[in-house]
Amino acid sequence: MEVTIKNLEAYLTKTYGGFAEKNGVLLAENNLFMKLVEEMGEAAEIINKKTGRKADDGTDLNAELGKELCDIIHYAAAIAAVNGLDLNDIIIEKDRAAAIKYNHKINLETFIAESEKNNV
Repeated sequence: MEVTIKNLEAYLTKTYGGFAEKNGVLLAENNLFMKLVEEMGEAAEIINKKTGRKADDGTDLNAELGKELCDIIHYAAAIAAVNGLDLNDIIIEKDRAAAIKYNHKINLETFIAESEKNNV
């Protein structure tokens, strides 16, 4: 099974959508943002262990980092979902602008199109 941004956002909208607002701010949005920051801190801890800045406790740091990065993606996508943002389109647009700004040889949209053409 492959997860797409669109089906992740649909799932997260169903999971977190419909929460009450307080002073124009979605309560879910605030809670999700705080979870996102927490997960970023946990990922930072693991990266510090991987780079030797903190003591390694013997756990599989790559596996743990993968779990924390998954949590970061989850909460970032959830914030987008409850705000009705289409991350798929935003990622393409943002990458297109970055490719121009940083003079990349290829942008994500072209990469995907070429990959799909070559796989057909």
